[in-house]
Parts: sequence; structure tokens; C-alpha cells
Amino acid sequence: MVKNKCGPRIFKEVCKRSKLPILSPHALRHSHAVHLLEAGANKKYVSERLGHASVKVTADTYLHVTDKI
Repeated sequence: MVKNKCGPRIFKEVCKRSKLPILSPHALRHSHAVHLLEAGANKKYVSERLGHASVKVTADTYLHVTDKI
């Protein structure tokens, strides 16, 4: 399997130019999931969007992060 090393470099540059904190793609994925859940998105929808094998994986990974849910 060939990894694309250009993506992270470009992402880092976009963050710098936008004066945003430089986060990893994983951190963005985590933030996205938490924000969806806090906004009231259905856990099954979030689980499918993230490609998790089950809703339990999503709940165990993301629901503990916020007090809003």
C-alpha cells in the first residue's frame, strides 16, 4: 500500500495560512464526531458516517468527551 504524504503537508500549510491550529486528521475526525453528537445527530448516523462497525464503538469512543449529551 502506498501512502500519500502530500495530504498532511498541504493540510498543515492551509492551517498556517488560515491562522488555525494545526490538528491531525484524526483530531478533526474526533471533533467532527463530537460536534455532530452535541448537535443532536443520531448515533447510528454518526457511526455510519465514521465507518464504525457498530453504534457501540461510536458511543464508547465519543460520548464520554462531552457533558452536553
